[in-house]
Amino acid sequence: MANNKSFWAKTDERKVQGAECRVREERRQTFRQSSWLIQVFAIAQKDFQSEWRTRHALVTTLAFALISLTLISLSVGSLRSEPTLAAGLLWVILFFAAITALGRTFTKEVDARTDNLLRLNAQPSAVFVGKMAFNFALLVLVALIAIPLFITLMGLVVKNAMVFVFTVAVTLVAMAALGTILGAMLAKVQSRVALLAVAAFPLFFPALASALQVTASIFGANPEVSAASLRALCAYAAASVLGGLLLFEEVW
Repeated sequence: MANNKSFWAKTDERKVQGAECRVREERRQTFRQSSWLIQVFAIAQKDFQSEWRTRHALVTTLAFALISLTLISLSVGSLRSEPTLAAGLLWVILFFAAITALGRTFTKEVDARTDNLLRLNAQPSAVFVGKMAFNFALLVLVALIAIPLFITLMGLVVKNAMVFVFTVAVTLVAMAALGTILGAMLAKVQSRVALLAVAAFPLFFPALASALQVTASIFGANPEVSAASLRALCAYAAASVLGGLLLFEEVW
């Protein structure tokens, strides 16, 4: 009888220890997850605060977009009857504006010599997501100013506003993800802005091509929005984010 009691006592003790181990592991997982989120938030917050103090990237990008819009409006006038051309010009402006904005994401870390400190104190995936969040917010701010001005100056009519907003948002996600990883790769290279434009165009092209087709149809080239182009755009944006998460540690 004493042996049976001892056996059951040991069994119960093992169960309690196993339960305690599972609880401790769950707590560690929760801590690691919250720590990762804290790192992402801290990196994005640091970039926002730095940009708010200098406003270098924002002012440069907006100046480029506004100058381009002014020159195009003076040159071609209304493009209501040329929706495909209007869509192409819109995405050309946004592409070069994005290159201007994305080029400083990591170069300011290298110039301030804080890149090694960032490597030591944050996980690579947290750096990527934090920087991408900042880049995406910056591109959204530029788009909120540039796109309404473009539509007004060109005399365009947006026939499906919800699809248009969704298309712009998904395209900017892809551009932010690709621009973040390219910025990390080229941060220490001379003439990095020019190289970023050259390297970015082949990677941006699938997203830009799909966005152009959808935008042209929304501006009136085709009464029906191409579902295939939207699906391709979403898939490419998802692949850009996933590829950035997987490859960032190798290039940073």
